[in-house]
Amino acid sequence: GEESQFVLYARHRDNEGSLRLILDGAPFGGSREFTNVLKNTSYKKSLIVQRGPRMFRYPPLDLVMESACEDASSQINDLTASVFNETKSVSQKLYNRGVGDSAVIEFVQPCPKVEWAGELKRDRNFVVNSNSDNKDNLLVTVFNPNHGEAKFQAMIQDRLKTVLLSYREVGDLHWSIARTEVEDDDGNPTSMELDFTDAQEDDYGYASMKWKLANFVPEGIYEIKVETECTQLGGPADFDMFSTPILSGVIDLTLPEQYSQVLPLRDTVLLGEELVVVFTEPLRCEKPFTFDLQVIIDGTDYKFDREELQVVCESRKIAFQIDPTVGVDVDQIMGKTFNVEIGKVGVDSLSNVFDANGNPIEHNIKFSKTFANINLDDASSSFTFILEDIACSDDTVGALADEVKDKIMKLLELDTSDTSRIVLSSMICENGDTVITTTTLLPPSTDGGGRSLRTTSSSSAAVGTERLHSINLFTKLRDLSQEQHQGGSRLSNPKERKMFADKDNKSDSKVGFLFNVKDLKIIASASDTKTMLTTASTLLDQEEELYKLVSSSKSGRHSMEVIMKKTDRRAILDEIEMHEDAMIEEFHTHLQLEMKMQDEAGHQREEAGRQHDEEMMREMKMHEEEMLREMKLLHVELLVVTLACIGISIGALLYLKK
Repeated sequence: GEESQFVLYARHRDNEGSLRLILDGAPFGGSREFTNVLKNTSYKKSLIVQRGPRMFRYPPLDLVMESACEDASSQINDLTASVFNETKSVSQKLYNRGVGDSAVIEFVQPCPKVEWAGELKRDRNFVVNSNSDNKDNLLVTVFNPNHGEAKFQAMIQDRLKTVLLSYREVGDLHWSIARTEVEDDDGNPTSMELDFTDAQEDDYGYASMKWKLANFVPEGIYEIKVETECTQLGGPADFDMFSTPILSGVIDLTLPEQYSQVLPLRDTVLLGEELVVVFTEPLRCEKPFTFDLQVIIDGTDYKFDREELQVVCESRKIAFQIDPTVGVDVDQIMGKTFNVEIGKVGVDSLSNVFDANGNPIEHNIKFSKTFANINLDDASSSFTFILEDIACSDDTVGALADEVKDKIMKLLELDTSDTSRIVLSSMICENGDTVITTTTLLPPSTDGGGRSLRTTSSSSAAVGTERLHSINLFTKLRDLSQEQHQGGSRLSNPKERKMFADKDNKSDSKVGFLFNVKDLKIIASASDTKTMLTTASTLLDQEEELYKLVSSSKSGRHSMEVIMKKTDRRAILDEIEMHEDAMIEEFHTHLQLEMKMQDEAGHQREEAGRQHDEEMMREMKMHEEEMLREMKLLHVELLVVTLACIGISIGALLYLKK
């Protein structure tokens, strides 16, 4: 007839890769029947083949076109399909690559993936420092997740072009291609781009290459990535490349050093004063500290390790102070020299000062200073006084000042005339049952008031022959507190000892109490501060700059801290030298100016003296000339008188002769 019916279907019953067929915009999973197909007429149909979720390569498909009469699933099959002894169906193999038995349906794959492996995958960062086994190269390992299909080296025969390691300094936009060292045809070392398609990839998909750092990559903080690049097909950019996550790392081969001098810049310091050592770059300050610190006081048995000192490590500084609260005889060490060593103290020590990136200092920090030999009788002591088991609140704590002061008076067994020696400030209530206040003990008065404890024999036994300056009084409080917490007491009066120890005794609430003291600070007199604890005027600017530098440095806990390069360090040292040279030059200029002014003043004095002498000579000469004139006048007058006398005498003689 002029028209007929046909059935189209794809022969892919297994379809193990889950290919999806779409015919004329509708899913084509089974068969599609076409009716009223005219004889000798062409028809166009659109068949789309979409890949499954995993595979990119599939066996070819057989598309079959046959009469509906032959198809058992045809709607008009009136059991006629069974009568056809010979089929008239037409079959067409569908594929896009290969021929014959090698024909396949293959979809374009995105650029192959690559992943970090080894230490870079584990740590997610890298550090190259002075302790690294290889300071000139960094071993980079990657993983090929598609190694079951092909190695990177084999993939370059398809779309893959390169698998390159790139790097850039933090803050830069441009990526640079890393290089690796190889030998040329003559066996001489040279370098080439670090491309993992040139690496020996093992059967498990891992490949390693050395990133050449020496003479190529300066010290700094960097970001790195590995990127595959494929032949471009005109599709999305991500389809033609793949990149690993960006990792950060640091290259720091510069050892930390001490920066300038120890603060404060004077040679004498007060016991309990903080000493600060400044370094050229941030330090590793996580606790427990990695460095040793030792203080030895000459002429005594005192030797303090880091655990016995109050130590602060922060950013670019190590600061410490000797806690005078615990186990120090203040009178004994006044005026003594002490020696400090920081770093690796002792042959067997594994400690040291490390910068944030793990570089140790090359030599220990060593210096000496002297405890100022201040007059303790004129000094004050400031400390924290903690009164326990006392009901308080934020609203009422201020009203407890007199009660707290009275309790301190009882502990120290002072007379009421010494009340003015105790000054309380910053009182706070903690947990509703603890009062904390900053207490200052002033020096005794000059007229002897308040200089002695109650003059009882038991009191004298308690304190011995110690002078009762403010530090002695604090020591008494400290000893009482320690013995109190150990179950005893050093109060001199037996009745007071009983009342002190009996916490249930409510008859005198001003005696039965628990207390503690800490954070002693010795305050020298104004005269001692001026003569012994004041930095020289020529060093004040430098000291102030160093303190500002330390206070403005931000604390860094991570190895990604900005490092100070050798050139920067040299520049800083040069700046210090220039600053010192400028100070010396300024001093010399000032001295020369003073000498010049003195010379000019001398010349002026000489000139004034000369002018004065000349003036005197002129006056003397004028006086002599005047005297000569007067003498000449006298001579003339005398001559006239003489002549007159002679004339009168002659006249008289002639008269008598007549």
